[in-house]
Amino acid sequence: MTFRNTFIAGFVVSAMTVMASLGMVNQASAQDEMPTPKILVVDLQQVMREADAMKGLREEAEGLRSEMEQNLKQQEESLREEDEALSRQRTVLSQEAFEEKRGQLEQRFSQFQSSANTEMGRLEEAYSESVAEVEFTIVKISDDIAGERSANMVIPKSTLLLVGDDFEITEEVISRLNEELPSVSLSLEDVDSE
Repeated sequence: MTFRNTFIAGFVVSAMTVMASLGMVNQASAQDEMPTPKILVVDLQQVMREADAMKGLREEAEGLRSEMEQNLKQQEESLREEDEALSRQRTVLSQEAFEEKRGQLEQRFSQFQSSANTEMGRLEEAYSESVAEVEFTIVKISDDIAGERSANMVIPKSTLLLVGDDFEITEEVISRLNEELPSVSLSLEDVDSE
C-alpha cells in the first residue's frame, strides 16, 4: 500500500469515526428529523448490457457505422483515383491548369472529410439521445419499484463495496425495461446536421 493510499484510508476511517460519534450524540434528534433509510440497489452496467433495447441499439448503431464507413471508404477511394489520374496528367497540362485542378481536388477532399466527420458526429449524437431515452426509462422504473417497496433510496451498485441480495432489484428493472421499452432506434433525421 503506498503512502497516498495509506493516508486516504486513514483519513476515511477518521472521518467515519467522527461522523459516527457525532451521530451518537445527536441520535435522538436525528431520528426525529430523518426517516430511516430504505435502500434498493441497481447494477446499471448490467442493465445497460443486458436490456433488449440496448442490445438492439448497439447492433443498429454498429450496422449504420459500418455502412457509413463503407460508403466513406468508396468516396475516399474515388478521390484518390482522381488524384492519381491528375498526377499522370501533370506532364500534359500547363502548370496553371494543373494547379487549378489540384486546388479543386483538394477542396473536394476537404469537403469530403468535413462531411464524413459531420455524419459520424450525427450518428454519435443520435446514439447518445437513444441511450438517454433508455436511461430515463430505467430511472422511471426504479422509481416505480421504490414506491411499491416503500424505499426512499435507489443506489447504483457501482458505488457500493458490498450489498446483500435483498436490496438488489437489477433483474426486476431489466425485466420491466424489456416489457416497457423493448426496443429503441436511432433517428438520424432528428439530429441537426451542422
